[in-house]
Amino acid sequence: MYHHLQTRIFLHQQNDLLRAENRARIHAMTSPSICRSCEEPIISTEERELWLENARLRSEIDTLTCFIWRLNSFRNLYPAFATSLTEVGYGVAVMTSLSLKEVVFLARQRTPMWTSNGRLNLDEYYSKLFPWYARNAPGFVHEVSRASAFVPCDASSLVANLMNHVSWQKIFPSIIADVSVESQQRGLQKINVNFMPQISPLIQTRNVKLLRRSRHIEDDTWAIAEISMYFSSYAQHLRPEYMRFPSGYLIQHIANGISKVTILDHWVYKEEEGMNTFNSNSEFGAQRWLTALQKHYYNTCPVSIPSIGHNIQIFDQICRKNLLNLSSFMVNVFCSGVCGITGQRWNRLNTVGVSANNIRMFTQESRGMSGIPCVLVSATGLARMHTKPEVMFGLINGAEKQEIWSYLESAKDMKELIRIGRHPNSWNEVSVFSIEWKGSKEWYLIQETYYDESGAMIIHTCVEAPYFAAAINGGDLSGVELLPSGFTIIPCESQECFVTASCYVKADQTMVTSPNELGSYMENMVTNILGNVQNALPVHR
Repeated sequence: MYHHLQTRIFLHQQNDLLRAENRARIHAMTSPSICRSCEEPIISTEERELWLENARLRSEIDTLTCFIWRLNSFRNLYPAFATSLTEVGYGVAVMTSLSLKEVVFLARQRTPMWTSNGRLNLDEYYSKLFPWYARNAPGFVHEVSRASAFVPCDASSLVANLMNHVSWQKIFPSIIADVSVESQQRGLQKINVNFMPQISPLIQTRNVKLLRRSRHIEDDTWAIAEISMYFSSYAQHLRPEYMRFPSGYLIQHIANGISKVTILDHWVYKEEEGMNTFNSNSEFGAQRWLTALQKHYYNTCPVSIPSIGHNIQIFDQICRKNLLNLSSFMVNVFCSGVCGITGQRWNRLNTVGVSANNIRMFTQESRGMSGIPCVLVSATGLARMHTKPEVMFGLINGAEKQEIWSYLESAKDMKELIRIGRHPNSWNEVSVFSIEWKGSKEWYLIQETYYDESGAMIIHTCVEAPYFAAAINGGDLSGVELLPSGFTIIPCESQECFVTASCYVKADQTMVTSPNELGSYMENMVTNILGNVQNALPVHR
């Protein structure tokens, strides 16, 4: 049964390939037009599409041929194990085994597999490793990188946290929008994930179904690998927009609660899929994951005043952990609203007209603190700034918030109370400010800043004192209403960057019934914020 099924699939793909080749031959027999300038045949769009499809079919047949061979070899080596699995489970076992080997191999290789500037040599890659789909197929982009560093966490605990889908999302709040589990057992997971490659209104999120597996490969070393469940399909409409090639972590126990972590990040997609800020083989992907991982586990003793009221003892380890959890929650809320993650019930707000700042708006049905239904609105705009990312970060982070954010104009006596470093880089911090705002009420402003070579974020939100105290003292985030605002900064050229400004407001149902009026209000707000930054820029160049 198993071999019969595989043979049918294989023959089906071969037939499709032959049909494509026959169509190409028919076109080749017709008299082509000749270019007058170069005297070469003019290839029509239809002929080019046939050629591309033919190359992709050949790539898929190569992949399937090798996969069937691996399946049969695995069955011969482990007959008892093979008979205990279904055909699907058997295929999954082989795929995850190949993925683990690839992650470990690429994490440890040097030249010629990796070039001197840190890019993967694709010729070496496909000559030494399993030929996953898109091998030598034209029109596909490989976005692959790796990065290594020490992380202050015990290796076995780190593996457990990374394999827990809830913890995984908490560790990477600005990369993983949401995760849902289809099944999991014995270190194997089938999950649906929404990835955020960058926090920008112009960069598409990547939704993939993944197989994830962990393995203790040596006495002091663990590996975690993930791969798209899809890797070959002869039906073009079944091909996903983005494919996750073997990616993951190699984790080595060092000593005294320290681990050495190497992260491999590998995406493949068609050239026309969305906007990609970076070139193929971008070095920023893995570094972004690694910086976020270090941030989660690294924090210095806070710089603080003796007391911030409401019985909050921030020097207490639990309170400090709750503050960092609250900040991570804020970051994830901000990022998911900017990207409009459907899994978190964000819906696009369609308005008439086109914005000069690429403004995009999403709405989410919610309930206010009193339980009354309301709608959260996220508005995000993007502008290109003619300055270096580090200059822009320093400008925004150092400016008075009232100068940039109009809704804080009435805030008084803003004082920084606490600052916790989240990374050896001093620009990665969580801060708490006290403010007098909205009459006599006492508020706290929480801010998290993030900076590395891949980009930067400056995000804040205001929380009333009683709810802030409940979250910090008790760890209960359910009663905290977060309306975060902030900036992201993405490098685009050596002297330029993209700046994204985003803000949230709470609206009632009647406002949403007039989307153009609401959209105009939000557009003006975001445009003014970007304008404030632009106006301040020449002084700080």
